[in-house]
Amino acid sequence: MDVFGLLALVLAPGGIIVVLMERFRRENAKDHNEAMRTMERVESKIEKIDERMDDHIEWHLDKGK
Repeated sequence: MDVFGLLALVLAPGGIIVVLMERFRRENAKDHNEAMRTMERVESKIEKIDERMDDHIEWHLDKGK
């Protein structure tokens, strides 16, 4: 076997691994962005509920005066 054949035999699996790792990295970034959007929606809903609870508690406190 010549040097080029040996190099191809050694480097080909490495190239495939690099391609697969890049694909997984992109997919992970996409999944991360989707999770962040979901968390931001949850945070927004929690803030709205917090405001409504504060208003409701204030109403009860004012009602008792």
